[in-house]
Amino acid sequence: MLRGTTSLAVSNALCLKSDTGLKWALAIELMHNASLVHDDVCDEDAFRRHNPTVFAVHGAPLAICFGDWLVAKSFECATSAAKECEGDALGAVTLLSKVMSDLSAGQAKEFIGDPILDWESYDTLVSGKTVPLLSAAVEGPILLSNSKEYFDNVRNFVHFLGLGYQISNDISDALGKDGAEKPFSDLYRGAPNAVSITFRDTLKNGHRLEFDEWLKDKYRLHHNGWLTEIKQNGAVNICINQLQQYIAACHQYKSKLPNELQKALFPLVSYLEQSADQQFRSAKSRSESS
Repeated sequence: MLRGTTSLAVSNALCLKSDTGLKWALAIELMHNASLVHDDVCDEDAFRRHNPTVFAVHGAPLAICFGDWLVAKSFECATSAAKECEGDALGAVTLLSKVMSDLSAGQAKEFIGDPILDWESYDTLVSGKTVPLLSAAVEGPILLSNSKEYFDNVRNFVHFLGLGYQISNDISDALGKDGAEKPFSDLYRGAPNAVSITFRDTLKNGHRLEFDEWLKDKYRLHHNGWLTEIKQNGAVNICINQLQQYIAACHQYKSKLPNELQKALFPLVSYLEQSADQQFRSAKSRSESS
């Protein structure tokens, strides 16, 4: 509920009508949950946050239909919020439409072409898959309240926040702390992951080419010596340091906003800081026990 509650807090900070802010927050949460349901179908995930997924319990067809229903309800709430506002109603609904488009395109990129092995491609993917909903949670109330003078700093804040959220998820995946059945589920599926890309950056010449070929091999699970090497080479710690840099950038841009907006955005950064701290302790514990 972090996106929805943040959206509501931003609406309150901008003095948006309470009913308008609540409906926009509901639109964001409904869209977020729709993306999770569809994501679980695409990845064939049986668990999310240690609970069975809709896909696992009811199958792909019903999960897809349920996800589509959530999208429809999201637009219903957003349209209702837009009708009641005195700001840019069309801009807000258009923003949510772009979110849905970007989420779909970002998800599709995971299944098209070769594995994502470099930071430029990774950043592009994150900008399409993780950033849009975070952006809509904050930018929607700004449009609805016609407070566009805050856009530049908010967009920079959300950009680094989105990168932080994704790299945090990737670290949790590598540590086996994301609710999946085992660590490195992204690597097993050939999905993009910051830890894998960081590990690849440490490799030289032929060793890097061998890793690239392994990632492209659909039978990679039968030769998983790479997993041991990734655990031992410090890629997770490098990613944790990168996460901390993203958090620092978030604080930098947040500090340029009015105090009430800073308070509204603080929980988003605080969540990342707590995640980074937990991941650091988990990585340290794993290193000491190996």
